[in-house]
Amino acid sequence: MGHLTAFVDTNVIIEHLGGNIDLLDLRERFDVLYSNSIVFSEALMVYLRALTGERPYTLKHNPDIIRNLREELLDFSRLFELFLDLEINRTVETLSVEYMIKYGLLPNDALILATCKFYDVKYLISFDSDFANACENEGISLLSDPEEITRLGDVP
Repeated sequence: MGHLTAFVDTNVIIEHLGGNIDLLDLRERFDVLYSNSIVFSEALMVYLRALTGERPYTLKHNPDIIRNLREELLDFSRLFELFLDLEINRTVETLSVEYMIKYGLLPNDALILATCKFYDVKYLISFDSDFANACENEGISLLSDPEEITRLGDVP
């Protein structure tokens, strides 16, 4: 088997935080898992809201709420040690705008797809159906079914 790598979308990390997916199991199936700053930021915001039950505006104007989550935030940060971070550069940004125009993707999704394309990542693990057409056209395999991911990792 060749070098098996995949980019992990925000919704997969959120499912892990909710106890529905095991990222450690996923990590065992791939040689490298990638993310970027978009995924980190999106997942962290969802995590903050889940921990506090508060809206972003409330969190922004009550910094003590965030300060009091020290251990939880450090745990979250350690979770991202499972991933190799792919930097978003000017070329990725430009490509993302092209993907927004071509596929109608929202900015963060376009940045994720552009990151995969720029770094030649063949697999995108995401439960977001917005990626289906774009991934197919760009030569990126969208893995959106846990069984599909399991089969991929078991290929000799």
